[in-house]
Order: sequence, then structure tokens, then C-alpha cells
Amino acid sequence: MAQNVSGADGEAARRGPPGPVEVGAAAEAGAADEIGAIDTAEATSQREMMRLVAQLYYVRELGQPEIAALTGFSISKVSRLLAAARAAGVVRISVEGAPSAPTPLASALSEALHIEVWVTPGHETAPALAARLCGVAAAPRLAQELPGEGAIGLTGGYTVESLVAALPAGNRAQVVVVPLVGGWDSSNPHLNSNEIARHMAERIGAGVRLLHAPGLLDNEATTAALLSDSAVTATTRLWGELRLALVGMSGAPRFAPGYGTVMDRLDDDGRARLAGKGTVGDVAGHLVRLDGSFVQDEWERRTISIPIETLRNVPRVVGIAAGTNKVETIVAGARSGLLNLLITDEPTAAAALELLKSGK
Repeated sequence: MAQNVSGADGEAARRGPPGPVEVGAAAEAGAADEIGAIDTAEATSQREMMRLVAQLYYVRELGQPEIAALTGFSISKVSRLLAAARAAGVVRISVEGAPSAPTPLASALSEALHIEVWVTPGHETAPALAARLCGVAAAPRLAQELPGEGAIGLTGGYTVESLVAALPAGNRAQVVVVPLVGGWDSSNPHLNSNEIARHMAERIGAGVRLLHAPGLLDNEATTAALLSDSAVTATTRLWGELRLALVGMSGAPRFAPGYGTVMDRLDDDGRARLAGKGTVGDVAGHLVRLDGSFVQDEWERRTISIPIETLRNVPRVVGIAAGTNKVETIVAGARSGLLNLLITDEPTAAAALELLKSGK
């Protein structure tokens, strides 16, 4: 008698016994499930190991050699597990942000100079250390000032170089970075404005246009001729399109801060000549007196730099300088009317206030 088979069993009966291909597929599927379960278990175990090592390091404050001794791991494996823990989000590190309100010192200097002032932390008085620390400390906050499109200009300088190196990575594909002063300088990389511009573009994910010109030329005629060269004007035309300018400021000709400055391009007679004219430093290649007026000198006319009036028209000009050799310079820079924002450190700001209180 024929048997009526229905449902899944009936379908199986009608199909007959599975063939070798079907048996193989089922076996592979089962093996894949088993491997997936093993992978999941291994991933969980690995994450737990990262958590354990991270807890020993961050919570119990044990050193990596101590953790290695406790666990039997090598120190390099402990280091790899800690790095993996951060990458996987097992460890989340947060740092308190800088205060948004100005410090009393910044407010006092801002009121005295009639300009916005940021004061970075630190008590270094040695010019080189002060300059570098100021740049590094200012970088995270300045990154928030950078426009999302248009041109950003910058000069060279010890502090500017440090700030650029400390900028957080970004993605500003609609921005182009351009030097504001000439400066092919192999002996002083911090004065090579092209390399600093290139580095900034890499840090913030922007484009860059180089300025194919040295900082100081032999005579005024050569400077004028170079400024009319098409390779140079392809870059300098962007000076009129700047959204933000970041400018360094050198100290007076009498100072030797322990690192190369633009004043080192002068011989002794040149330094004496500028000192006699009351020069206390430069802002973006322009010589300034303490009262903020500009010094007329052939040295400036031989320098490739953004014109004063062009710089005045930039919506946001940020001057940054720190160190005992920059006290007069930051006062002069603020008084020049070129800057919208001044960044300096605590000792320099305090010394600038004392200078202002003295009536100078």
C-alpha cells in the first residue's frame, strides 16, 4: 500500500537520501559555525586580557615590568596589550580641557593692550624653552580657530614651528596653507616657512602653495624683480584671500636667544643700525618700535613678506611669541594694529604688564 508522506519528512522522502555534495555542504556549515564560535570566544578572551592588563596599569598603577612579572608576559607583549586596549576602546583616556574663560593675567594684559590675549601655562624663562612650550600649549585651542575653507597664511619662527608640530590631525580639504614670508633656510629649519607650511598642511589635511623665494635678498632691485616673477605671484596672490594668518615675532637686534632668528641675517653694523632706529623686533617681516610704529629700513625692503596693508585686511591675525627676549616685541606687535589675537606665556605676559605699568 502506498504511504502518504507530508511535511518536511515527506519532502525528504521524495528527495531520497542526501547525496555526497549535500552532506559536504552541511559539514562545512557546521564547521563554520564552530569556527565562528571559537573566534568569538577568542575575541572575548583577548578583550578580557586587555582589560586585566589595563586595570593593572591604569588603576593599580603598576609598571609594565611589574605586570610582566605577574602575568609571565614579556614587557613588549604588555605594551602591545595596552596599545590594543586603547585602540579597542577598553581604555578611554580623557583630559580636562583648557578653561574657556581668560585667566586674570590674560584679562589684565588684554585690557592694557586693547587686544584679545591668550596666556599659555609655563614658567620657563629661557627663550628657546619658553617659545617651544608656548607653541605646543597653544596648538589644541588654536586648531579650533582654523577655518574650514579658504587660505591660511603663516610665517616661520621657533614658536610657530612648535605650534604647527603640535596641531591635532584634521581634514580641511578646502583649505590651502601659504607662507607669508620667504625663507629657504637650511641652517635654521624653524625659519624655513615653506617647510612649516608644508607640515601644517599635512597636519590639518589641507593643500599647500610654496613661496619660491628666500627671506632676504641682496638688494631692493632683486627683491622687486622676484616679487613680479610668475612663480612667486602664483603664491603671493593668495595673500589677498587669507582667512587667518599665524605670525611669529622676533626679538630686538640686541638679543641672542640661543636659536637662530631673522636678526641673524644682519651683520653687527646692521644690528646697530636697526637698534639706533628703535627696532624692538619684527612682526611678519616688518620691523616695529615699542610704540607700534614701523621702522623704515633697507633691510625690510630687501625682505620678501606680506605687505602691511594686506595683512591688515586679513579677518583674523594671530601673533604668537614668548620668552624674555619677546617682551617688548609683543607690546609693539599689539600696538601696531596688525594683530587680532596675541598668544604668549605667563612670564612674558607678566613682564609685559610691568613694562606697560612703567609708562613705556
